[in-house]
Amino acid sequence: MSETLPPIAVLLKEARRAYGAVLRREVERNGLTPLPANGAFVLGALHYGHSREDIMHQRGQALDKGRALARLVEAGYVLDEPDGLQLTASGHQCAHVITEATSALTTHLNQALGDEGYAHFVLGLMTLIDIKEEIEAQ
Repeated sequence: MSETLPPIAVLLKEARRAYGAVLRREVERNGLTPLPANGAFVLGALHYGHSREDIMHQRGQALDKGRALARLVEAGYVLDEPDGLQLTASGHQCAHVITEATSALTTHLNQALGDEGYAHFVLGLMTLIDIKEEIEAQ
């Protein structure tokens, strides 16, 4: 069966783009400034209380996240204060939009796959993450 399916790497890339497309649409629908690449990740991290250091060290790509952070400050979503990064009112609004959109997409996926299929899907993703972490630990 696997010979008839697209490569997993291609599917993962396109699946990530599905989340990006949904987030862009919902940000636009809510009249908010478009997010830069990695912007949703940075806003979400700040929304859940992570510090600049946490954001820059999670999942690599520090340079990309640094650029995203600078663009989020320019867009008025984030204040770069001496005591740390803070979300503005529009930053909180955008973080809520992101949370609601990702939750709705996850619910849609769960409904499409059914509980058992969704559980297998999540297990597969977690297995890939475990493999990555094993490689990084070497």
